[in-house]
Amino acid sequence: MNTIGSDEAGVGDYFGPMTVCAAYVPKEKIALLKELGVKDSKNLSNSTVDKLAREIIHIVPYSLVVLDNPSYNKKIDEGWNIVKLKAVLHDHCIRKTFEKMEQPDDLEAIVIDQFTTEKAYRKYVPDPFMLNLVHQETKAESKSIAVACASILARSRYLEQMSNLNRSLKQEVPRGASKKTDLFAAKLAERQGMDFVDSISKKHFKSRDKVKELLNKKYD
Repeated sequence: MNTIGSDEAGVGDYFGPMTVCAAYVPKEKIALLKELGVKDSKNLSNSTVDKLAREIIHIVPYSLVVLDNPSYNKKIDEGWNIVKLKAVLHDHCIRKTFEKMEQPDDLEAIVIDQFTTEKAYRKYVPDPFMLNLVHQETKAESKSIAVACASILARSRYLEQMSNLNRSLKQEVPRGASKKTDLFAAKLAERQGMDFVDSISKKHFKSRDKVKELLNKKYD
């Protein structure tokens, strides 16, 4: 089907932004994208993701948003939760992608990698775009080539943002949320302060409490 797919990256990582992308894949482009190797980005290396992203942007219309850490933290402080953030940004990217379509009447489906219920989606997006076409699918990257494209583009931009952070700090920032991440953040906070760590991380993560615990133990 002629499909707009959407996905996000960076949501489970303490450091770095959240990126959300939607991409439109018409039926006639599916074979080409599959031939290039487009598939679930979880099964692709970082270098392959970057290579594919550079090709996808010349093949299909898309819309991508980078929610940097200060903006992300501001929304959370204002009472937004992660589901609302995702819902609003997915809807935004889907609308913007639709606007870039040469033949908008051809759109047959909108597939979102499932992150909530339809009821919650409608709660956070009171006027969702073309809700009659929206399908939330689990593991959608492996079922829809449009979601796979969006996933690759979102992940590629997230990786680019992390590379920029690595360069500015002159060291590699760990991905995810783990003891390794906590220890790295504590060492960084010791040198540059907790405010600096907050400016490049997601403050509502439990990692932040663990970082503060590590700092307190050091000075007990």
